[in-house]
Amino acid sequence: MNLCTSKRLQGPSARLPKWGTTSPALFSCAVGILIAVSPAVLQAQTSGPTRESWTVGLAAGVFNYELSGDQGSPIIAARADRPLSKWARIEASTTYTRPEIRTNAQGMFDPDLSAERVKLVTVTLGVQFRYTLGRLEPYVGISAGFFGRYDEGPSAGSITSSTLQFPLGIRFWATDNIGVRGEYRFDQDSHQFVTYSDHEITAGVFWTF
Repeated sequence: MNLCTSKRLQGPSARLPKWGTTSPALFSCAVGILIAVSPAVLQAQTSGPTRESWTVGLAAGVFNYELSGDQGSPIIAARADRPLSKWARIEASTTYTRPEIRTNAQGMFDPDLSAERVKLVTVTLGVQFRYTLGRLEPYVGISAGFFGRYDEGPSAGSITSSTLQFPLGIRFWATDNIGVRGEYRFDQDSHQFVTYSDHEITAGVFWTF
């Protein structure tokens, strides 16, 4: 239905109609436009980055572990976050990777030694500061939590300590519920008496409930 109608004026002496005769038509047009766009406006107010609900996601990428000579190893990550305010999110995260390390008796990297496979697990909780640009959401944050390393082979053992992480990334909502995310994360992983600087680069998908 076309709510905006017009009437063609006839004759060479036709003039533009006065405001009084066109106000009903203009009012009808305005009402029609408001009716048409109001659902989209209401939906946009609660879509994508502005929705105050949980988001969960899976990501994969590369992890550079200092004790492996910063050689990249595959990493997977599961993350869940929820807005705290217009400018902040709270996030829970866990990661898993299996890098190869070359360490001597003092626990230091030695490229001349044979490689040994280890398992690394982290579980963290943090806060992220965000800025919304339409469906884009750049963010930076800080997280802290558990770091665990589990050695395999003849020197089997484990190290459980803490980690401090600094994520920098961007989210993009392709729809109101589904999006993609890319992130770089700088990690300070404690190993008993030594703290190593490690790096993560991941990308993945997420769902907003």
